[in-house]
Amino acid sequence: MGIGKAIGQTVATACLAMVTVAFLVETSHALDPPTPQEYVDHVGGGAKVIPPGRLKIDGRRVICGRRPTVLDSNLDDYGAAYSTFLILNPRKLSKLPTSVKLWIYSHECAHQFRGPDEETADCFAVQRGRRQGWLSPSGVEQICSFINPASGDIMHFSGPRRCSTMRKCYGEKKVH
Repeated sequence: MGIGKAIGQTVATACLAMVTVAFLVETSHALDPPTPQEYVDHVGGGAKVIPPGRLKIDGRRVICGRRPTVLDSNLDDYGAAYSTFLILNPRKLSKLPTSVKLWIYSHECAHQFRGPDEETADCFAVQRGRRQGWLSPSGVEQICSFINPASGDIMHFSGPRRCSTMRKCYGEKKVH
């Protein structure tokens, strides 16, 4: 075996080992998520736990089953979710229209009940908004204005594609 081939195999083996370790760490983390209080204790910075049914967004009480919400102004996104709680960044959300705030909350809530698929979470959120009466067609357009500039990534389609899907889901009778 030539040196180039041996180096190539060694690099490939090392890469596979790193991917395997990363997968095991991520999997064990997913199977044993932190509690909301553990998350707050870890991130600090004034993060706080809001019990289920106690959170209000622009005066509207929101609920995601029995899941609490953590308010974390240092979160690097508008919202996120672990399998047992939601996380919102109130600093970032404060700049958005109410329909977009409620959509973000509902999108993160969708992950609690529909799993990790982003398209399913988008559909769940707009349909929930329609059923609960806080999302109108003009509200969908506010969401689209918010999401359209986003380029896709490993988890999300591009903003225009997400928007097109949400417009379709908004009008569907089948619940996602």
